[in-house]
Amino acid sequence: MHRPRPVFLLPAVLAMALALTPKDVAFHEGSIAFIGNSVTLGANASSPSKTFVSLVTSFIDERSSDEQRSDFLSFDPLTDPAAASEAMRHNRRFVIIEIGVHAAIDESISADQFRQLYGSILDCVIGDGTIVTAGTVPWLGWAAVTPTYERADLFSQIIAEEAAKRQVAVADLWSATKLRLNLISTAQDHTFLGVGHGDNFHPNDAGHAIIAETYEQALTAELALPPDRPFDRQCH
Repeated sequence: MHRPRPVFLLPAVLAMALALTPKDVAFHEGSIAFIGNSVTLGANASSPSKTFVSLVTSFIDERSSDEQRSDFLSFDPLTDPAAASEAMRHNRRFVIIEIGVHAAIDESISADQFRQLYGSILDCVIGDGTIVTAGTVPWLGWAAVTPTYERADLFSQIIAEEAAKRQVAVADLWSATKLRLNLISTAQDHTFLGVGHGDNFHPNDAGHAIIAETYEQALTAELALPPDRPFDRQCH
């Protein structure tokens, strides 16, 4: 299948493929949005085709009857809510969320604040016909006894709870990647972004593949029975 040309909407944006546009909803020209940070950007995959964004896009594309452009939104809705609200208020056919790593690392964000902020993000993207998949926090090499590990575990639970309240599918990245050192990049791994090698923090190709598989499992269930939600998007 022919791949679309990249679309540049924000300072760092990738473009992929997509489809399945309902006739009764006017969707934005980029009908799939990946919302996240450095992992969503592709760190530390060896090539763009090895990123979880590319793998998930191919998964959706193979199950689509048409081809449309998609957007990668590289910003942090938790720390830049104004930009996030503007970018997310457009109607999308698919929204894939990978948020929580920065909040787990930043001890100034309380669990209550994270719950409120994440719930606001979900309220801004769910709408009539939109398939939203919320990823829990991917494990990025933290030792099990550290505060960051405990916060990532807690925030993953919060993500699952807030998603359940809104009947949003959850990709449990935390359970899929937790304490699996073979999924973390090392200095021996080539990367297409940054300094060119792994950092013992971001996922390697195997890590991106597991993240993609976890999203695909959640998407499979959603595609089998798409959500029937009222069009009541709430962006603040």
